[in-house]
Amino acid sequence: MEKEVISSSDKEKFLAASALFLKEFELSFVEYFTCLCVNSDKAMSKDEAKEIALMIYHGLFKCDNVIGELREDLFARMRHDDVLIGFLINRTLFYLIENYLSFSRKEDIEPQVELLIRYISHFIDVIESDVTPKVCNATAVFDISFSSDVMFTPTNNIIEAFNRMKEENQSVTFLNLYKGVPISSEADIVAIEGEHVTFHIDKLQEIAMKLDGQAFIVKNDYFNKHLKADIVYSDFQNNTVVLKNFIYLLYMPALQREFIRVHPDIIANVYLHQFDNMQTKGRLYDLSMNGLGVVSSENNGIFVGAKVLVAFELNSASIPMNGDKKIEVQGEVINVIEYKDSYRYCMRIVPDRAMSEKILHYITKREREILEDLNNELNEYRV
Repeated sequence: MEKEVISSSDKEKFLAASALFLKEFELSFVEYFTCLCVNSDKAMSKDEAKEIALMIYHGLFKCDNVIGELREDLFARMRHDDVLIGFLINRTLFYLIENYLSFSRKEDIEPQVELLIRYISHFIDVIESDVTPKVCNATAVFDISFSSDVMFTPTNNIIEAFNRMKEENQSVTFLNLYKGVPISSEADIVAIEGEHVTFHIDKLQEIAMKLDGQAFIVKNDYFNKHLKADIVYSDFQNNTVVLKNFIYLLYMPALQREFIRVHPDIIANVYLHQFDNMQTKGRLYDLSMNGLGVVSSENNGIFVGAKVLVAFELNSASIPMNGDKKIEVQGEVINVIEYKDSYRYCMRIVPDRAMSEKILHYITKREREILEDLNNELNEYRV
């Protein structure tokens, strides 16, 4: 469905009619965003979270160029944590919609909720435009009609879509990560009761979901954004799961990976050699054919874009490695995630043929191990 362009006159009328609400709600929006942000990211200070909240709030009705600049600043401030950014933006903007409707009822004014939702939908589209590929002929999340007495929440919209899918015998696709390995399968909708949805699900998917602690649904013809949900109950005897609290995600990083990224079964010391001979020591966090993660208590001036020489040993007790176990690859730091007392360095690597063969051998064997571990976990739950 093609989106309507919001005219300048519509925008001016909306802002004029909503000026009192936007002024009075600003503090509540900032406090709500700040609370979510500092609880989700322990490294974020309250003052910094407030600045980000104000940046989003004041940029919501700006032109695309301004929103694009805001996006760059937003991702830099939040260390390119796409999942967290998507969660915060979706939660706080839905909170804005709910409060706008409450304010309209309280003040006995005609709400322009469809127009507000179009603004928000457009804002999210611009924010995510350079993050995920566009889906052709995607149905907009907010392309639905409202009467003035309907209370809009994201859950209402999502549950309606699940009802349509159930009527049309359509399945959903779940995706979870277990020790870095993607576990994905289709599932049928069994029942919908209020905000609870029951799915008949693959047994390995169910245990991966249980261990992950949340459910993730890949976008489709009914949702043009990915979904996250909380698990209410898992029935391993009948392979069903009940989910609630569905929210939209801006981004699902697991889908963007070109290669499987496994969590190692070893405690491997990794040395990052910068070209000024400065060395940073850390532990291997994950590994793929074209990337790896390192956790370290040291920084030594490592920055996004830095070129480093990465050296470590694939010294696995369960996975035999023929010959020399040492890995040396050139890498580029693409993200630095700062925790309370450590750093995680996300790197792109370019291994030569010999190094690629060693890494591929380890990843292939490790993936099989991980899937065996998952089956063992399943057997424990089914006893």
